[in-house]
Amino acid sequence: MSTAPLRLRPRTVIALMLAVAIPALAVGLLTVDRIGEAIIAERQRAVAAAARDYFVAFAHEEGLTPLARALDLRERTDPQGAFRYALYGADGRRLGGADLTPAEGLPPSGEARMKIPSEGRNAPWRVMVQPLSTGGTLVVYEDISERIAFRRALVASAGVALLAAIGVVTLAALWLNRRLLDRMETLAATAHRIAEGDLSARTEIHPKGDVFDRLGESMNGMLDRIEELMTGMRTITDSLAHDLRSPLTRMRADLSQALEPDLPERNRQEAIALAHDEADRALAMLSALMDIARAEAGLSRDMMEPVDLSVLVAEVGELFAPVVEDAGQTFVPPEPRAPLVVQGHELILRQAVGNLLHNAAQHAGPGAEVRLMLEEAGGRIRIVVSDTGPGIPEEHRGRVRERFVRLDEARSRPGGGLGLAIAAACAKLHDGVLDLEDAHPGLRVVIDLADTR
Repeated sequence: MSTAPLRLRPRTVIALMLAVAIPALAVGLLTVDRIGEAIIAERQRAVAAAARDYFVAFAHEEGLTPLARALDLRERTDPQGAFRYALYGADGRRLGGADLTPAEGLPPSGEARMKIPSEGRNAPWRVMVQPLSTGGTLVVYEDISERIAFRRALVASAGVALLAAIGVVTLAALWLNRRLLDRMETLAATAHRIAEGDLSARTEIHPKGDVFDRLGESMNGMLDRIEELMTGMRTITDSLAHDLRSPLTRMRADLSQALEPDLPERNRQEAIALAHDEADRALAMLSALMDIARAEAGLSRDMMEPVDLSVLVAEVGELFAPVVEDAGQTFVPPEPRAPLVVQGHELILRQAVGNLLHNAAQHAGPGAEVRLMLEEAGGRIRIVVSDTGPGIPEEHRGRVRERFVRLDEARSRPGGGLGLAIAAACAKLHDGVLDLEDAHPGLRVVIDLADTR
């Protein structure tokens, strides 16, 4: 796996930004130009048309000569206006108004754009030619040079604004790209450490909690789970290597004894029976470890189904009552109650409750009282096995839930040290925990389950 840091590629980013910015700039300028020009041209055309209509009506009411005088007066009072007017006779002679072009240079009627010499330069004008029914022709001139200058200034301003906006966006994109690469590099570095075998590596989480922090939290949670499973598998492997050695060694010794040719038949059968018992013990240990591994890995969730816990604890209690009584103890069964149906793994639940009753029968001692209860409290369901035996010191209650852990005083008794580990795995499979509490006197073991009704 490459350890080279992630690098920004400026050429690619700049090329991409230009590919986006240039069309955007062109479209923006074209839009501003067309929309601005259309709005101004429409307004000016309306003004020219209104003036034309007014002077046409004036000619009809007053005649051509008064109209010529009125246009002369207007030309004298506003010689540099944006709109100028002229009146030509039927013979093409100018009767009044602005003297900008001869009649021969004008279109017969309608609108046209043309260059007209003015103040030493050819200025752009828009002309509106209107023949009059009373004779003559009215011409409306519009100087559009300022309008064109304004349009160019508007486009230039819009271009500068768009370029500035694109520049800011480009810088922001480069900065954001750099930040994204930094965050991705952190995740990549963590993944690299994991690939190198460092299962304790975790990605850094910032308190602001952005999307990368949420991704980092999920990644850390996944790594915690993987580390937990791998640690569990390693523990199981180590435990198997350690705890299976004794029964297998004893089984081999028993079988070797059984193979001795001079061994009496009765002793041979006893050796084979002992070897058989050791094989059963090893198989039971393997089966229990597989159950724990499946429960802790969540692989047993596909076997979840509605389970009536009231029926389950009653049946398990009835099954183990003789075991408790054979140990010289008193068994108190769960009180009858209404059905309590939850989503659960019935087989593992039965095994967990049975293990707790079996442990109580083994370790509570003669004369103790063993009680099985089913409780509901605070949205949780609790399967409780309590006894009045010697209990477990508080400093050992966390450790006894681990696999193959047996306290000193219990080591001489039968058992593989897996009963509480199975119960703990069962609780975890059902989103719960296994609690060990002081029963004053004795021990109170609680399988605390989520209420999935």
